[in-house]
Amino acid sequence: MRFFISADIKRNKALYYAVLAFLIFSLLFWIASWISFYGKYGLSYESLFKYYFMDPEFPQKISIAQISEDIHINLFLHGLMLLTLLSIFNLFGQNQNFKLFIILSSNLFALFYIGADLLIFFLEWPILLWLKLFSFIVYQLLLLFVILYNLYCLVLKDARPPKTKALRYFTFLFSLFFLLFLLSNFLNFFSKMGFGIEGIKDYYLGNPSLFIKPKTFQGVFKVFYPHLLTMALFSLLLTHLLPFAGVKKKKAIILGFSVFLFSFLDNLSSLLILFNPYFAYLKLLSFWAFQLTAIFLSLYVLVFSLRKEEYPAMIV
Repeated sequence: MRFFISADIKRNKALYYAVLAFLIFSLLFWIASWISFYGKYGLSYESLFKYYFMDPEFPQKISIAQISEDIHINLFLHGLMLLTLLSIFNLFGQNQNFKLFIILSSNLFALFYIGADLLIFFLEWPILLWLKLFSFIVYQLLLLFVILYNLYCLVLKDARPPKTKALRYFTFLFSLFFLLFLLSNFLNFFSKMGFGIEGIKDYYLGNPSLFIKPKTFQGVFKVFYPHLLTMALFSLLLTHLLPFAGVKKKKAIILGFSVFLFSFLDNLSSLLILFNPYFAYLKLLSFWAFQLTAIFLSLYVLVFSLRKEEYPAMIV
């Protein structure tokens, strides 16, 4: 992302209006987040308790598959949004300590908000419902401050070159979001299919003895279609951090291409299984290849962000 290390937003009119439009849409997303949270959980302890533990109309406990799906989506969505919003914020923040406080606290409460689902599911402590509600509210307030501050500074202030220390925090936190996203991918995959070939076949082709209905082409395509974009975007974001970690150009190209290829095959194989069950092997192999490659790159970027030397991408 150009504004990740650039302070020339106002001089580049196309970039200026693109960032302005993004901030306006972010504000709309912020409003929609409250509506979405209220519609799903409510805004009280009682409504949260009903969602997670007891609903008279649907007395069955929420499944780990649903929990993992929510975490999987939210880690990607909020990780991407935080990287973008805080990258802009980093160009305008005046006080370095305050800037770092906002960066760290917003990421921390986002992780509490997203991860509270797992804690509630496994520990079954009703008191953790307060963590879910409190972390959501604090995270949303921090997010609103960042959006409004960015809008104010974009219109009335001049951007400044970002500090290397803040960029290290960005790289560390975003690679951490990537790692958690990939771990949630394991949980999501396992909760639906397990890690065996037969489990994958049963999930897509059905199994009458286990009362599992086969997936329809329309149903699988509904998942395949958005993942074409989201996984390509994930691969782009991960590989675009490699120059900051000192990865040489040739290696970055090979590793980046591998992430794109494995993610595409993982996605495509879901459709192909409907036509031939042997594509379940491709599904399992491509899933593991993508996961391990992406985890390795995320860990590499995360470890490099903890080092003292200058970012190669910052050196002119």
